[in-house]
Amino acid sequence: MSRLLSATSLLFPCFASLQAFGQNIIRVPTDAQTIQIAIQKAQPFDTIIVAPGMYSEAINYAGKVIAIQSENPNDRATVEATIIDAGGLGTVVTFAGTEGDLHSSLDGLTITGGTNGIDGNGTLAEIRNCIIRNNSGAGIVTVHGRITGCVIRDNLGRGLSDCDGAVSLCAIDRNGGIGVFASDGMILDCAITRNGSYGMQAGGARIEHCNISNNTSDGLRQCDGIVRQSIISGNGQNGFWDCDGLLVENSVIAGNRGDGFERCSVSVLNCTVTGNGEYGFRNHTGSIKQAIIWSNTSGALTASTTPILSGTANPFFVQPGHWNNITNVWIDGDYHLTSDSPYIDAGDPFYGDDKSNPTEDLDGNPRVVGVRIDIGAYEFQAPCEGADFDDDGTPDICDRDIDDDGVSNTLDACDFTPLGVPVDSNGRPHADLNHDCEVNLADFAVFQSSFR
Repeated sequence: MSRLLSATSLLFPCFASLQAFGQNIIRVPTDAQTIQIAIQKAQPFDTIIVAPGMYSEAINYAGKVIAIQSENPNDRATVEATIIDAGGLGTVVTFAGTEGDLHSSLDGLTITGGTNGIDGNGTLAEIRNCIIRNNSGAGIVTVHGRITGCVIRDNLGRGLSDCDGAVSLCAIDRNGGIGVFASDGMILDCAITRNGSYGMQAGGARIEHCNISNNTSDGLRQCDGIVRQSIISGNGQNGFWDCDGLLVENSVIAGNRGDGFERCSVSVLNCTVTGNGEYGFRNHTGSIKQAIIWSNTSGALTASTTPILSGTANPFFVQPGHWNNITNVWIDGDYHLTSDSPYIDAGDPFYGDDKSNPTEDLDGNPRVVGVRIDIGAYEFQAPCEGADFDDDGTPDICDRDIDDDGVSNTLDACDFTPLGVPVDSNGRPHADLNHDCEVNLADFAVFQSSFR
């Protein structure tokens, strides 16, 4: 399975509570009626814990090194129920910009009803596990601290703007403007989808394991960073437009209404460029190596660098993608290669000699499985031969020597014991009396025989 996020993914990863660093805990509304009153009371390294409820106010950290969090930042229901609503009276959460990165944070609240949701003014404070929605301007602007596990959606302006810290595990969805604008930090494991303009524009961010799909205009426009192991698909114009980054590798660029790449000077390595509404590449001046360029409506390339070790023949995907004509949404296919593909073991025989070559494909599997590297974003995973120890109907990788005893046998199936079933130190269910790694009627027969 791909590690990429879907547009509907809401991730609230577990983080250690920050209150361990704080000197005091101020509870809202018990110790202070409003969050802003709590901020005024707070001393450096204090933690403000906000109970579920609607807080009709706009707050300002005023440069204080404090943490503000809901009662359970890792619980989605708690986050949705702990709401700061500015009622249209300015930005909901404002930082002075002088807050450091040691303890300054906002964790696990819903931010809504403002002009901008959060204005960092260059702060290094961290934003975690928040829902930033339904603001009349941008979701988050000029926050240079880490932004993790947030949902930034349905804001009338941009999703993220001028944020240079690392952004990870976020869903940036259905904002009225650009999804991510002029941001230069790492963007990792994010879904940037269905935004009203470009998915991303004008930034040098390094993008990995992201899904940039079904945005109204280009997927990436005038971006200069490195893109790895990502999917850029179904966007209303081009996948990439006027991008001058260093490298795009192990990625899928599919089903965009315009070109896959237009006016770009990036190096493209082991990508799958398919199903785009015009050309795969137009006016492209970077190198193109080991790419599948297939079934783009107007053709593979025009006025572009000739691909090296690339191909335009039918790759025999497991399932091509397609447009849903009713919802007008691109449905990504399964771009793994089948055993009939001409691109298996068809790549560079010396791949891997250069230590800069990526060692994993889009799924995170080893980049060279056979004799040579495969062409495209995915390395073909040959089916396994032998017994079907996990009883899924197919002898495959799941049937291999999971318990590391040197033999693929029924004992390897012990690792598939359902969660909650008591097991011994070897991973075998306690009720597995005949030691076949299954609990069934055969074990009951052993149980009965013990009374004879």
